[in-house]
Amino acid sequence: MTISTPRLDSLAAGGTNDVFAHVRLADDLTLALKIAPGADVADEVCLLPGLFPPATEAWANEDRLEDWLTGGALGQGGGLYLDVPVQAVRDLIEQHGGEHPDQGLPSPIEAGDGVNAAQRAIEALAARGISADIEEDAGNSWLIVGEDAHTGSHAVLCLFRGDDDETVVLRVPDLDRDDWHAATVVNGVELPPMVRPVAQLGDCIEAIAAWLAEGRPARGLKGGTRSGSARR
Repeated sequence: MTISTPRLDSLAAGGTNDVFAHVRLADDLTLALKIAPGADVADEVCLLPGLFPPATEAWANEDRLEDWLTGGALGQGGGLYLDVPVQAVRDLIEQHGGEHPDQGLPSPIEAGDGVNAAQRAIEALAARGISADIEEDAGNSWLIVGEDAHTGSHAVLCLFRGDDDETVVLRVPDLDRDDWHAATVVNGVELPPMVRPVAQLGDCIEAIAAWLAEGRPARGLKGGTRSGSARR
């Protein structure tokens, strides 16, 4: 019997906008992939620790440089694989019992729902098993995500409104004026942020999750910035 893979099928059809999007498997293991709309081959597939690739040609193109850069932090199993056919990804999902019914995706933001940005982001991160802390200073507020106890490397998630200098998460997002800014801080240096409209929080969550899964490499989040947006 063929097992359906609606999450993978949706990602393969619509693409992932050059960021990693996750697929939670029935046995609670997770993979993430980057793929162009309608493509038969995923550009990159990240297997999180505990998930092993089949010993087939489809999974032969492993990015060992990425594993070296992370100091082998991907641990038991895991790894980053390039140019993997979608069918091979589907076969792997089926071997693990299919997709989990709860993909842990952040709920859409609705106008006037009264949920502040911090609560929404913390819930979305928690669904990926990622913790976050709220920081405040001089009227500004932001989230610290996945801070490493040894190096201090972490991700930052916050809201900006146009050219406003204030960094805020403790307010209800404005769908028309606010953008999410997600950045990585490595060796005390904040790297250029990913910028997404409020309704695209999921892009930031997936990029942060992939960065953490890759061992907090010394680079910014993949995916770039929203057209026409810039951080002051």
